[in-house]
Parts: sequence; C-alpha cells; structure tokens
Amino acid sequence: MSDSDLAIPIIDISNPSPEVAQQVLSAASTHGFLFIKNDGVTIPPKDIDDMFELSRKFFHSPKETKQEYAIHSATAGGINRGWVSMQGEALDPENQKVAFNIAPPSPSTPLQPLPTPLSTSSPLISRFQTSCHTLCQSILSLLNTALQIPDSEYFTSRHDQRKGESGTIFRMLYYPASHKDDTKQTIRAGAHSDYGSLTLLFRLPGQPGLELLHPRTGTWVPVPVDPSSPSSPSSPLSNQPPPPILVNIGDLLSFWTCGLLTSTVHRVVFSGGEERYSMAYFCHPLDGVELGRVPSGVIDGFTGRESVQGRRAGALEEQYRRLGLEDGRGEGEGVGVGVLTAKQHLDRRLKVTYGL
Repeated sequence: MSDSDLAIPIIDISNPSPEVAQQVLSAASTHGFLFIKNDGVTIPPKDIDDMFELSRKFFHSPKETKQEYAIHSATAGGINRGWVSMQGEALDPENQKVAFNIAPPSPSTPLQPLPTPLSTSSPLISRFQTSCHTLCQSILSLLNTALQIPDSEYFTSRHDQRKGESGTIFRMLYYPASHKDDTKQTIRAGAHSDYGSLTLLFRLPGQPGLELLHPRTGTWVPVPVDPSSPSSPSSPLSNQPPPPILVNIGDLLSFWTCGLLTSTVHRVVFSGGEERYSMAYFCHPLDGVELGRVPSGVIDGFTGRESVQGRRAGALEEQYRRLGLEDGRGEGEGVGVGVLTAKQHLDRRLKVTYGL
C-alpha cells in the first residue's frame, strides 16, 4: 500500500443505493475515514457557519465563566460534559487545545446547563446536533446494507436517541494562538483513535492539520480540509461551496464488527501561530446496547478461518495497546472478549482519558 492508496474518497449519499453502500463500506474498512458530500440540506451550511461563529464567541469569553462549567462537574451536567482546559486530557502531555462537550437533548431532557453565550443559542445547538445525528444514522443505514445484516434497522435502532441515553457528545474545539515559533510544526492533539461508532468532523477552510497514521509505513499522512477544491481559500470566510464532511470510524464500531471496519489513529499537527477552530460530533449507541458480534455474513467471511472471538479479541486488545494498557479485560469477560455494553466500552475510555 502506498501513500496514494490513502486518498480518502468523497461519497455522495443523497441517493442511497447498494452501490453507494458498498462505497461507504470500502472506505470504512480500508481507511477508516471517508468524506460525505455536503448536500446543503441534511446539515445546512449556514448552521455550520453559525456554530463556528458561536464557538469563536464562546472561547473568547472570560476564562472564569468557562471554568465554572468544568468537565464532569455537576454544574456542567455530569460526566463527559463541560469545559476541558489545556492539558485536561491524556492524549498527549503537550496537548495544546481547549474544548467544550455538549450532550444531545432528549425528548424529556433539555440541553445540559450552558454558560453564556452558549445558553442563549440553545435552539441552534440542538438543531445542529439533530442534523449531525441524522447524517450519522444515514451512514449507519448504508453500512447495515453493505454488511447484509438481516435486520435492516440493526444499527439505526441501536442509535435511536428517542429510546434512551447514550454517550453521544458534540465537542467544540479551539487551538489558541501561539507565538513560540511560527515556523515549527507542533502537535496540538496527540495520536489517538475515537471512542464510539462514528465521528463527524467540521473544519474551517484554510485550516488543515489533521493527519492519519499510515497502516503500513507508520508515517503520518495529511488530510485536506476540502479535497474537492484545487486549492484552499486564503480566508475561512471566503464565499466557497461548503466542503465535504469528514467521517471516521470509532473503536466501538471496529470492535463491534470484529475489526472489519477500521478505527484509524490520527492527530492534529500544524505550524503557524494563528488560532484555529474545529467541531466534532461523536456518535455512540444507546448505553445499554450489547456489543455482541454483528450478525453479518460479510463479517463472517472477513474473519475467515480465524474465530470470531479471536477477531474481537484482537480488535479490543489493539485498542487497549494504543492506550498503553496491559489488559483490556473487565470483570466477567472471557479472554477480554465478553459482551460489553456501549456504556461499559465508553467508561473504560473515559477512565484512561480523564482518570475517572
């Protein structure tokens, strides 16, 4: 495999079909990343622009206001919600970003407590999260088709937020300006893989920095913000068509599919001292969903002569190896492969990231 083989495809899913489903599966199993063409409807470009503007206002608000809503605090609404300060995570000791995590609203529960100016933009935030989840459900439905799962709603029903709580989180990210050395590349978010099923990533034009770890060479490969554009505009505010939405497979979905779908290690690194913004929507199944093997002939064929249990063990052990853990097993699990729930899977990752 050469670096050119890592060219991430742009897929138009506005007219779902078995052929489109195969394109999604191919990218998800080969790269673990894919671009989804922005149809301008599912996630309106104006909402994306407005969310970036809201993010800018929030991250430039007084530090004291943000600190009152510290991650995991009761003020912020609980575990994995709220303000993440510099060096607040264990992804990298030189982590140089800050963030704010927002859980999705439920039919019975409004958005978590939010500081200003987020609190005055609740309708926009809720609408944006709903749009993101709709796109995730469309992608999961296509994967369902390509994997030939008998239950046509196997994935979507297990991610249906009307049925209960999940670990799904929307995250606004900010990389503050740095004046240490404008020419030297620095790691702003350390090497990691994502926790859940799918991640949607939104970046501003002219602000690259994401890199994927090449699976064969172990080298880092940059991911363009807009591969459909011959050149990046000089200004994030330039009047350009909306770039495609970057999607990646998370560890949970990789484990769930016995490693057929790839959760690729990635990082953020860039030079220049200017501030940068991005947004990510981390889609998770409902908390109580059991991550037993997905009933798919395609997955059965992928495992080949190796046992399904062996494949699942390998997928889980690889995730914990990345985290520097000797053993990914928990109570009641056989050889590290027992039936985890989605919440148990997430709790383990949060324990490593935040020391919970």
